Amino acid sequence: MKKTLWIILAFALFLSGCGNSAKSSAVPSEYFVIDYNDRFQYENGELYVDTSQRLHFADFSSVTDAVICPKPNCPHTDESCSALGMDNHPVIVEGSIYWFEDNTRYEGDRPISGLNVYKAAIDGTGRVKTDTVDGVTLLSGAGSAFGSGVLYFGGINEHPEGKPFGVRELYLCGYDFAGKRLTVKELLCVGYSADVTFCGELGGELYFILNYQEENADWWDEDTDEARKHNGAELRRVSIAEYKKLDLETLEITDWELPEKIVSAHKKRESDPNASVLPIYVQIKEGAMICSDCVDTLIVNPSGREIFIKDYNGNDKAVANGYIFDDLSTGECSARRLSDGKEVTVNVAEENVRVGYVAKYLDGKYIIRYFDFDSQQTLYCAVSGDEFTVE
Repeated sequence: MKKTLWIILAFALFLSGCGNSAKSSAVPSEYFVIDYNDRFQYENGELYVDTSQRLHFADFSSVTDAVICPKPNCPHTDESCSALGMDNHPVIVEGSIYWFEDNTRYEGDRPISGLNVYKAAIDGTGRVKTDTVDGVTLLSGAGSAFGSGVLYFGGINEHPEGKPFGVRELYLCGYDFAGKRLTVKELLCVGYSADVTFCGELGGELYFILNYQEENADWWDEDTDEARKHNGAELRRVSIAEYKKLDLETLEITDWELPEKIVSAHKKRESDPNASVLPIYVQIKEGAMICSDCVDTLIVNPSGREIFIKDYNGNDKAVANGYIFDDLSTGECSARRLSDGKEVTVNVAEENVRVGYVAKYLDGKYIIRYFDFDSQQTLYCAVSGDEFTVE
């Protein structure tokens, strides 16, 4: 995507202005999750990486989007462009962009997991390596959580010494970019397919779900009903989901329990050996806890009220201004109120919106992010809140 000179210069000035403001404004006051739905939030906008691995900043206030590159007439297609090479968890801390690079390497015949940490100016130029972390790596597609200048992530040692191929050591890590150090590195498990799903922060604690397999499953490589039933049973047998939380002050990790109503509904489905049952996932946004196994959903709203919604998939939804939004498209769509779970209708007038996501509610408007399949790029639009929700 080629940007005109005035957009590039305006964007550089905007980001420079943000970077020169009070340092406290560069550090979010709330912890938030970064995954395939939610991007790194900064001021009134977000960073994102496009399908060509170029880093962008979308400004919600003006609903504009620019590649992070100050060069006039740059085609943004090769390594000379500063927007490229910053795709692994880019964040902005105290007016600089930081990101990771997988540094897995060999010492003799033994592979060693590692991470490099890089820093650049707000326009992506002046890159320097600031640190190296040994023992864990982080790939660009993994989820994370950010707050108070620290990025929390599931650090993977993909090659633990003396373990069978495929076994991972998984650590909960917290990296302080300004302090150039790991504030947390706690071993969570040793197993297959291990990863961390971050839920969000509530009451000074960061909630997450640990998923792993304690042993290799006995897979049958056949396309038959019997094989599918066997493989499903094997997946249930070896898969483990543990619900953990990190005290952000003491850095102590403890267990937490899901609300009984969603657990009870989930167990009924688990008793059916032929049912395809997913774990219960959780997201915490706007002070609410939303628990769903992609069939039923339980909302614990900010007042503590539990709202059980049968046959509603509340997993991985956008939450903004007191509503849970389903995927949006041009025309009539639906949402749920956090306060009581009631379904409401939303109307999207913007053309060519498919699988839209509410990225932010700002100044009375909902900022919708969507992928335009015709132009093959991420686009944003703003919809007035007065027009968006219909009781």
